[in-house]
Amino acid sequence: MFLGLFIFTLIYTVISLAETVIERQQYQMGTYARVLIYGATDQQADRAFSEISRLDKLLSDFNPSSEVSKINLNAGKRSVKVSPEVSQVLTISKKVAEETGGGFDPTIGALTIGVYRFGRDGESNITEKEIHRARALVDYKLLTIEGDTAFLEKEGMMLDLGGIGKGYAIDKAVQALKEQGVTKGIVSLSGDIRVFGHDVTMGIKDPSGEGTIAEFITATGDLAVSTSGGYERTVTSDGKTYHHLIMPGTGKPGDDFLSVTVLLKGNNTLADAYATALFVMGKDKALKFLSKHPQIGAFIVFANGETYYNKAFTELTKNIKVD
Repeated sequence: MFLGLFIFTLIYTVISLAETVIERQQYQMGTYARVLIYGATDQQADRAFSEISRLDKLLSDFNPSSEVSKINLNAGKRSVKVSPEVSQVLTISKKVAEETGGGFDPTIGALTIGVYRFGRDGESNITEKEIHRARALVDYKLLTIEGDTAFLEKEGMMLDLGGIGKGYAIDKAVQALKEQGVTKGIVSLSGDIRVFGHDVTMGIKDPSGEGTIAEFITATGDLAVSTSGGYERTVTSDGKTYHHLIMPGTGKPGDDFLSVTVLLKGNNTLADAYATALFVMGKDKALKFLSKHPQIGAFIVFANGETYYNKAFTELTKNIKVD
């Protein structure tokens, strides 16, 4: 007997009900976190949710008392002492930024927070002048991490870890489950999903319509999945709608893709960051980057609705069906 489990709007998975299943959902990190574990207990699920909540309090730029908010507040003034987790996320963020040539940039906040104001109350002041001003404050090279401190070198710079934080939280939640002896389950936060201890059927949402544009079965026993889509979060200013995947180089939303799904073995942190980076790189740079990183599986929906998936995607999955 099978039950179709829809995980938010991006991806769904089919699970077997042959054994006891704990399935829970909580509102975390501005979206719904879902924990589904087999042969386990509610207390074990609570541990995973607690880990996500703990990390949200450290990483969220929406929380004025978070360490990330404190770094932003003190940009250009002084370094801020941070926890090992924040230091780790920032270190990984800088590494991915260097690897992607700034396609992924954790200092994109001057644009996403300061100009577009995604997810925030009040009107956005989206003008060419404001975009140009904010672009000068986006530079991952000006993020310094030394020991247990972090520092943004220019006043007005802002961290936005929305392109990596959810993936990192999933990795830590799964780690917490495994430490308790949980060997099989699914943890998800919006478009970021981790399947471990088994393989499942999944579908990628059609970004321009209803239903799915592709289906596949995971084939590693521990797979990280992350989807970045231009339909996920938007703001409207002067009658024009802007999505949240902003290109650091132009300060404007990427327009080559409708969605990018990345698959990696057991690492949601990197899957999340790579999905963001590939989307804002644009077609030519993204395909070139994938050709040099054969471990990254990718399924791309272009702006005209055409699809592409690479060899790594076929190696990390089976029974691929594309509409």
